[in-house]
This record gives sequence, structure tokens and C-alpha cells, in this order.
Amino acid sequence: MSDINEVGATAFFIAGIREQEKDREHPLFEDPYAEWFVNDEIRAKVRQVFTALPEGMELVRYRSGLFDDIIRREIGNGMRQVVILGSGFDMRPQVFQADGVRFCDVDQDAVLAFKGRVLEAHGVTPCAGIPCNYLEVDLAAKLVEAGFDPDAPMLIVWEGNTMYLPEELIHGFLNRLREGIRSFRIAFDFFARSVIDRTTGDENITATTDAFENTLKVKWLTGFDDLSVLEERTGLKAVELGSLLDFGKRAAPDYPTDIPQLELYLYGIMSHGEG
Repeated sequence: MSDINEVGATAFFIAGIREQEKDREHPLFEDPYAEWFVNDEIRAKVRQVFTALPEGMELVRYRSGLFDDIIRREIGNGMRQVVILGSGFDMRPQVFQADGVRFCDVDQDAVLAFKGRVLEAHGVTPCAGIPCNYLEVDLAAKLVEAGFDPDAPMLIVWEGNTMYLPEELIHGFLNRLREGIRSFRIAFDFFARSVIDRTTGDENITATTDAFENTLKVKWLTGFDDLSVLEERTGLKAVELGSLLDFGKRAAPDYPTDIPQLELYLYGIMSHGEG
């Protein structure tokens, strides 16, 4: 499919997973828009990949539900600016639209352009978008150009990114955010170091990690056991730490008890300029 070649497979895969959620007995989230980005070829590719990696499907499902939960909660607590990094075909700006709440998609130009064409074909105006590699630009300045207020609180959603980045890039990016934005919370996911280093002692976890990387032709580089290193290196304050397993116990009556990765797939929320 030429669109995959142009845009990249990841955004289509995630949309394909999110589309299937509506057929679950106990769905973790709602995304009535995901089907706009999926066709039979995408569905076949998703089935092919996750037939070989069923744990991967569950991790993405629970991660999606978790971030939906965080966004819903933060908006409910008064957050009015939400920035989604590496947004892909994320439709949370539509799912969680509310009076006075502004969203911004940040991703490569080809991704945002394709997404914009799909939305406009369905009569939906895209939210603000910043086409860039967020690691290579002054994101705070770009947000100001897009009409966002750097002095007002902001939620930054950083889903499914950190494990692919060298640790120094993570530190540098967070420090630039701290320098350019007066008040924000950033929510992100990461694996425990033992998953990345293959030192869990669980052969199934190691085999699944290897299979994921080999199948999708990616490499996991960085993991954290807690948020202390990031606090030390960035000056941000850790305000929440948990795992996908914690979320599953809280939100899903049928959460899978046979996927040990859920306990080692972590999430954190860090803040700057609060209080």
C-alpha cells in the first residue's frame, strides 16, 4: 500500500488495533474514528503481526486505554492545552473535545498531511498540528507559533516513544521543555530496564522482546525502573508512577493475568512549574 510506504507502518498499525476495540466484550476505550484509517490490507497486516505477537496486541490496547484515562482525568481537572507527541492517527482531539480545550498534534509532515486529508474527507477540521521531528526543533517556540500559551498549564502526551530513544536524547528533550514552558505535565510510558537488558529471568519475556524487535524491525534502547534518574537529570517532579497491570486491575474486569510484561510496562507523569 503506497500510503504505508509514504507515511510509515506504525500509525496504521495502531489505528488497526484501536479499530478492533469496539468488538471486545469489555472495551478499554472508544475510538469510532480509527476505521477511517484502516482498510482490509491494514487489517490483514495487523492480524499477521499480532498472531505472532499476541502479547504485543494486549500491551498496545492497555497502553491506549491508560492514556485515554490520563487525558480524561486531566481535562476533568481543568487542563485546557493538550499536546500529543508522535501523534500518528491519534483521534483523541475528537474523542475528548470539550469547550475551551485545545489540542495539538506533533508528528512528521507526511503523517499529519495524510491525517488531515482523511479528516477533511469526513468533514472534520483537524486540530492544530506541528509537522516536525520534536527532538530536533524548539518545540516550545513551535507551540507558541501554533497559538498555545507557554505560560498556561499544558499536558504533553508522550506515548510509545521513549523505549526507542537513547537516554541522553530523552534528558535533553525534557530539559528543553522545562526551559521553554512555564507549567506542564508530561505523561509517558517506558519499560523496566530488565526488559530492555533481557535480565528479567523470564525466558518468555525475553523471547517476546526479541520477537517484537525482529518482526517490526525496531530496537528498544532505553528503560527505567522508576523516575528518580529523570528527576535528577531534568529537574522535573515525579507525580505518578504505575504499570499497565495497575491500570488493568483498576479498569478491566477481564485483564489478562498471563502476560507478565504488563507489570514491567510502566508509565509516569512528571511535572514542572506546579505549585
